[in-house]
Amino acid sequence: MTYVTIEAEIADGRVIPTEGACLPEHGRALVTLLPETPHRTDWDSVEASLGVLRRPNMDSSVWQREVRAEWDRD
Repeated sequence: MTYVTIEAEIADGRVIPTEGACLPEHGRALVTLLPETPHRTDWDSVEASLGVLRRPNMDSSVWQREVRAEWDRD
């Protein structure tokens, strides 16, 4: 059997596949519980981070040392 990802809802402790997906009679599954409301990406934060990485005069090894130093301070 190959790995298959399906969308499902959980109601009263039962897994109910959506979109007509069929579950096998027997099998094993890894279940990832998703939040009820979809996650909203903060694109301003993403763009700000990308802007830092796109500096033309930045030495990436210097940047990595600075970031790791910040981790050590926390």
